[in-house]
Amino acid sequence: MSDHVLQKSIDPLKYADQNKVLEGKLSVQSLPRLAEIVLEPMGDVEVELEFDRDEQHFRIIKGHLKATLKLTCERCLEAVVKDVESEVSLGIVLTDEQAKNLPGYYEPLLVSPDSMSVCDVVEEELILSLPMFAYHDDCELKQVEEPENFDDGKKDNPFNVLSQLKRDK
Repeated sequence: MSDHVLQKSIDPLKYADQNKVLEGKLSVQSLPRLAEIVLEPMGDVEVELEFDRDEQHFRIIKGHLKATLKLTCERCLEAVVKDVESEVSLGIVLTDEQAKNLPGYYEPLLVSPDSMSVCDVVEEELILSLPMFAYHDDCELKQVEEPENFDDGKKDNPFNVLSQLKRDK
């Protein structure tokens, strides 16, 4: 994996026609929607994207993304570090009609003819790959203490008023 920082915008059609490979890193801080989700937007995303044409001449992007992110543990609400990886398999399309004709094993990626934001694609794929629930493997659930003046559940029934009205008739 290359250590160089990836360019922000590329021509996806040209890259696919020339069978180019993008390898490098993107800062998590450069991905604003992902940075809002994680506890500390630190570190880099390792990116490997191969632009190509498949057997049916569809322009495609295949690749792999990997990042180590600090998320909130759903059990103890403390920080937990998780490795997030995504296998990318996208079909490059210019219109909704092209997206409908794309084989089912590709997710459509709607782009403009001359530019595509690499950051947006990487960010979207990583967000989709986040675990639904992040937690420590050895985490203990925090116990909530009962308040001292805890009611034992014997509350006045709000429908007692109705029974009283029934008796008065």
